[in-house]
Amino acid sequence: MGFLGQKKKASDYVGINSIIGEDTQVKGEIISKGSVRLGGEFEGKIQAHGDVLIGEGSRVTGSISGARVTVSGDVNGNISANTGLEITKTGKVYGDVISDKLIVDEGAIYKGKVTLESVTSSKKE
Repeated sequence: MGFLGQKKKASDYVGINSIIGEDTQVKGEIISKGSVRLGGEFEGKIQAHGDVLIGEGSRVTGSISGARVTVSGDVNGNISANTGLEITKTGKVYGDVISDKLIVDEGAIYKGKVTLESVTSSKKE
């Protein structure tokens, strides 16, 4: 199931600027003015102005910041999503979340603190 109840496949996401494939391991920092799709393993910080898509079977250790974040893999770190976070039925998130919307599909795993508010307003404090 995709974000907000719409079933999506990878080819449905228009405007993805950066893709990290399934057999790839990356450590460091990704900063993108567009969207990012991760299919492999990543350790560090992801900061995107567009959407961040964490694919099924992928693993992130570190922080994620994006417009809309969809997690179908494993994330061990904090997530900041400006326009919503969805944890799909195969997703696992261990960390704190700040977002204006949160969707946790049946079967998903989440452990952490949730702050539901506009991310831009939380930065002004």
